[in-house]
Amino acid sequence: MSPEQQSENSPGKIRIQYLQFKDIEDDIKPPPPNLVSKFKTLQDWLLDICNSNKPKKSIIKFKFELFESANDYTIVLAGVNTYDEGKNRSVTRIEYRPRNMYFKLQETYYVGLDRQQLLDKLTAELKDFSNTEKFRNSFFTKARIVVFETNGQTVWSAQ
Repeated sequence: MSPEQQSENSPGKIRIQYLQFKDIEDDIKPPPPNLVSKFKTLQDWLLDICNSNKPKKSIIKFKFELFESANDYTIVLAGVNTYDEGKNRSVTRIEYRPRNMYFKLQETYYVGLDRQQLLDKLTAELKDFSNTEKFRNSFFTKARIVVFETNGQTVWSAQ
Protein backbone atom coordinates (compact mmCIF):
# COMPACT_ATOMS: atom_id res chain seq x y z
CA MET A 1 0.00 0.00 0.00
CA SER A 2 1.50 3.33 -0.98
CA PRO A 3 1.47 6.25 1.47
CA GLU A 4 -1.12 7.94 -0.76
CA GLN A 5 -3.48 4.95 -0.32
CA GLN A 6 -3.20 4.91 3.47
CA SER A 7 -5.80 6.75 5.45
CA GLU A 8 -5.45 8.25 8.88
CA ASN A 9 -7.75 5.56 10.28
CA SER A 10 -5.70 2.60 9.05
CA PRO A 11 -2.11 3.56 8.40
CA GLY A 12 -0.21 0.64 6.91
CA LYS A 13 -3.02 -1.89 7.33
CA ILE A 14 -4.22 -4.18 4.58
CA ARG A 15 -7.57 -5.91 4.75
CA ILE A 16 -7.77 -9.38 3.20
CA GLN A 17 -11.20 -10.75 2.50
CA TYR A 18 -11.90 -14.27 1.24
CA LEU A 19 -14.99 -14.76 -0.87
CA GLN A 20 -16.55 -17.88 -2.23
CA PHE A 21 -18.40 -17.84 -5.53
CA LYS A 22 -20.55 -20.73 -6.58
CA ASP A 23 -21.70 -21.39 -10.13
CA ILE A 24 -24.05 -24.32 -10.57
CA GLU A 25 -24.48 -25.54 -14.14
CA ASP A 26 -26.87 -28.07 -15.66
CA ASP A 27 -25.01 -30.90 -17.35
CA ILE A 28 -25.90 -32.06 -20.81
CA LYS A 29 -26.75 -35.73 -20.64
CA PRO A 30 -24.71 -38.12 -22.81
CA PRO A 31 -26.36 -39.34 -25.99
CA PRO A 32 -28.65 -42.34 -25.70
CA PRO A 33 -27.03 -45.73 -26.32
CA ASN A 34 -27.18 -46.98 -29.90
CA LEU A 35 -28.01 -43.52 -31.23
CA VAL A 36 -28.70 -43.56 -34.96
CA SER A 37 -28.48 -40.19 -36.69
CA LYS A 38 -31.25 -39.16 -39.03
CA PHE A 39 -28.82 -36.95 -40.92
CA LYS A 40 -25.93 -37.74 -43.24
CA THR A 41 -23.88 -34.61 -42.59
CA LEU A 42 -23.28 -32.02 -39.90
CA GLN A 43 -24.67 -29.41 -42.30
CA ASP A 44 -27.94 -31.40 -42.69
CA TRP A 45 -28.27 -31.60 -38.91
CA LEU A 46 -27.64 -27.87 -38.46
CA LEU A 47 -30.18 -27.01 -41.16
CA ASP A 48 -32.77 -29.20 -39.44
CA ILE A 49 -32.16 -27.43 -36.14
CA CYS A 50 -32.67 -24.05 -37.80
CA ASN A 51 -35.90 -25.28 -39.40
CA SER A 52 -37.35 -27.16 -36.43
CA ASN A 53 -38.53 -26.24 -32.97
CA LYS A 54 -37.29 -22.82 -32.00
CA PRO A 55 -36.57 -21.78 -28.41
CA LYS A 56 -39.67 -20.76 -26.48
CA LYS A 57 -37.74 -18.14 -24.52
CA SER A 58 -34.74 -15.93 -25.13
CA ILE A 59 -31.42 -17.81 -24.96
CA ILE A 60 -28.16 -16.08 -24.08
CA LYS A 61 -25.73 -18.83 -25.13
CA PHE A 62 -25.94 -21.77 -27.49
CA LYS A 63 -23.28 -24.36 -26.92
CA PHE A 64 -22.09 -27.30 -28.94
CA GLU A 65 -20.27 -30.09 -27.13
CA LEU A 66 -18.62 -33.25 -28.33
CA PHE A 67 -19.21 -36.55 -26.57
CA GLU A 68 -16.36 -38.94 -27.18
CA SER A 69 -16.18 -42.68 -26.70
CA ALA A 70 -13.83 -45.38 -27.89
CA ASN A 71 -16.07 -46.13 -30.86
CA ASP A 72 -17.69 -42.85 -31.87
CA TYR A 73 -18.15 -39.12 -31.59
CA THR A 74 -21.46 -37.35 -31.06
CA ILE A 75 -22.02 -33.61 -31.19
CA VAL A 76 -24.80 -32.03 -29.14
CA LEU A 77 -26.46 -28.62 -28.99
CA ALA A 78 -28.13 -26.91 -26.04
CA GLY A 79 -29.19 -23.36 -25.20
CA VAL A 80 -28.41 -22.01 -21.75
CA ASN A 81 -29.17 -18.99 -19.61
CA THR A 82 -27.32 -17.91 -16.48
CA TYR A 83 -29.09 -16.36 -13.51
CA ASP A 84 -27.62 -14.62 -10.47
CA GLU A 85 -29.11 -16.11 -7.33
CA GLY A 86 -27.66 -14.00 -4.61
CA LYS A 87 -24.46 -12.09 -4.15
CA ASN A 88 -22.01 -14.94 -4.75
CA ARG A 89 -24.07 -17.57 -6.56
CA SER A 90 -25.16 -18.12 -10.14
CA VAL A 91 -27.02 -20.92 -11.85
CA THR A 92 -26.73 -21.89 -15.52
CA ARG A 93 -29.77 -23.75 -16.79
CA ILE A 94 -30.34 -25.61 -20.02
CA GLU A 95 -33.45 -23.96 -21.43
CA TYR A 96 -33.36 -25.15 -25.01
CA ARG A 97 -32.99 -28.68 -26.28
CA PRO A 98 -33.72 -29.12 -29.98
CA ARG A 99 -35.77 -32.14 -30.97
CA ASN A 100 -32.69 -33.65 -32.63
CA MET A 101 -30.13 -32.38 -30.15
CA TYR A 102 -27.56 -35.13 -30.85
CA PHE A 103 -25.72 -35.86 -34.07
CA LYS A 104 -23.52 -38.93 -34.24
CA LEU A 105 -20.64 -38.32 -36.63
CA GLN A 106 -20.17 -40.91 -39.32
CA GLU A 107 -16.84 -42.70 -39.14
CA THR A 108 -15.86 -41.33 -42.55
CA TYR A 109 -15.96 -37.83 -41.03
CA TYR A 110 -13.15 -38.49 -38.54
CA VAL A 111 -11.25 -41.51 -39.89
CA GLY A 112 -7.52 -40.78 -39.97
CA LEU A 113 -7.84 -37.67 -37.77
CA ASP A 114 -6.40 -37.31 -34.31
CA ARG A 115 -8.51 -35.57 -31.67
CA GLN A 116 -7.10 -32.09 -32.29
CA GLN A 117 -7.60 -32.40 -36.05
CA LEU A 118 -11.21 -33.48 -35.44
CA LEU A 119 -11.83 -30.52 -33.14
CA ASP A 120 -10.30 -28.17 -35.71
CA LYS A 121 -12.45 -29.65 -38.47
CA LEU A 122 -15.65 -29.35 -36.41
CA THR A 123 -14.79 -25.80 -35.35
CA ALA A 124 -14.16 -24.76 -38.95
CA GLU A 125 -17.41 -26.34 -40.14
CA LEU A 126 -19.44 -24.70 -37.35
CA LYS A 127 -17.86 -21.31 -38.10
CA ASP A 128 -18.52 -21.78 -41.82
CA PHE A 129 -22.17 -22.52 -41.04
CA SER A 130 -22.39 -19.36 -38.93
CA ASN A 131 -21.57 -17.38 -42.08
CA THR A 132 -24.51 -18.77 -44.06
CA GLU A 133 -27.74 -16.92 -44.72
CA LYS A 134 -29.66 -19.74 -43.01
CA PHE A 135 -27.73 -19.16 -39.79
CA ARG A 136 -27.96 -15.36 -40.01
CA ASN A 137 -31.75 -15.61 -40.31
CA SER A 138 -32.11 -18.18 -37.52
CA PHE A 139 -32.76 -17.98 -33.79
CA PHE A 140 -29.03 -18.48 -33.17
CA THR A 141 -28.38 -14.79 -33.86
CA LYS A 142 -30.78 -13.74 -31.10
CA ALA A 143 -28.27 -15.07 -28.55
CA ARG A 144 -25.17 -13.26 -27.35
CA ILE A 145 -22.83 -16.08 -28.25
CA VAL A 146 -22.53 -19.52 -29.85
CA VAL A 147 -19.58 -21.60 -28.67
CA PHE A 148 -17.98 -24.97 -29.21
CA GLU A 149 -17.49 -25.80 -25.53
CA THR A 150 -15.19 -28.75 -26.13
CA ASN A 151 -12.33 -26.49 -27.19
CA GLY A 152 -13.71 -23.15 -25.97
CA GLN A 153 -13.88 -21.65 -29.45
CA THR A 154 -16.43 -18.94 -30.24
CA VAL A 155 -18.44 -19.94 -33.30
CA TRP A 156 -20.38 -16.67 -33.45
CA SER A 157 -21.00 -13.70 -31.18
CA ALA A 158 -23.27 -10.65 -31.23
CA GLN A 159 -20.23 -8.42 -30.57
